[in-house]
Amino acid sequence: MLTALDDQVNKIMGLKMGADDFIIKPFNPNEVIARIQAVLRRSTSQNMEITNIIRYRNIEINPDHHQVYISNGQRNQLLNLTLTEYKILFLMAKTPNKVFTRNELIQNCMPESDALDRTVDSHISKLRKKLEENDVNGLLINVRGVGYRLDQNHEI
Repeated sequence: MLTALDDQVNKIMGLKMGADDFIIKPFNPNEVIARIQAVLRRSTSQNMEITNIIRYRNIEINPDHHQVYISNGQRNQLLNLTLTEYKILFLMAKTPNKVFTRNELIQNCMPESDALDRTVDSHISKLRKKLEENDVNGLLINVRGVGYRLDQNHEI
């Protein structure tokens, strides 16, 4: 509120009526701008939706619901993944430039399991098939002798 009335009663009434601030004339324009910016910062940070969704190209991963969607034009297709397939894709999408060894994938995605390296290959194969069924081809790349990574050049 910007006013020439500077008594306490008017200030209190203005604030009770919903004013965020009370500035009395004469005022410094820079102070008014700084106060407005402060209010905008607070309101923007409070109204921002907190989301953990990871997007990689046309793939959207929602870790809160353990769901993966593929965007095919104007519709989103929910992928039916096993928990391990989901964990592998989620881990790789969080750090898409990293090459994961089979052992890293086992430790991060199947820590309670006594899985072998070839178990990872089987999960990757099934995950690839499900992605390809939704027109996502070539996303999971085998790095010979090391492990797997996401294709950095993958296009929608």
